Amino acid sequence: MFDTTIVDIDFSVFERLSEILEVKSDRALSLELGLSHSGVSTARKKNTLPYSAIVSTCIKRGISLDKVFALNVVNSAVIDHVSSKDSQPTLVVDDLLAANALVDKVLEELLFTKNLPAERELKICKKLRPMLIRKAFEHNMNEVFVKTIAEGALYMA
Repeated sequence: MFDTTIVDIDFSVFERLSEILEVKSDRALSLELGLSHSGVSTARKKNTLPYSAIVSTCIKRGISLDKVFALNVVNSAVIDHVSSKDSQPTLVVDDLLAANALVDKVLEELLFTKNLPAERELKICKKLRPMLIRKAFEHNMNEVFVKTIAEGALYMA
């Protein structure tokens, strides 16, 4: 049915992590990774790696993932340089928080006067929020535009 073969998991990741984190047993490594005491042993038996636990532990401790997964990163600078020319400006968390606050304000102002049941109000907010956040970025966080779009959408609903 499937033409591809399953690649064996590189369990040397566990050995490298044990060495970096200075632990000697699977149980100690599991606890360092924030897993249950048998997490690493279970992962070995299931032939998997707990990627999210490994990545979050490496981020918390400032450990390079390249070292943990034994990756060769000789050409990464070239790739980063090429991709940065074509990339669009990236969104920062502050931009997203500002857009969310703007949308909250607009929705609160518009829905307050409607006196809708709570379930209906939540349903409308759930449907409109993603679209209004997108429109907030399109119109450079202009409250008047976002409010007008929200009014139109509410009128149509």
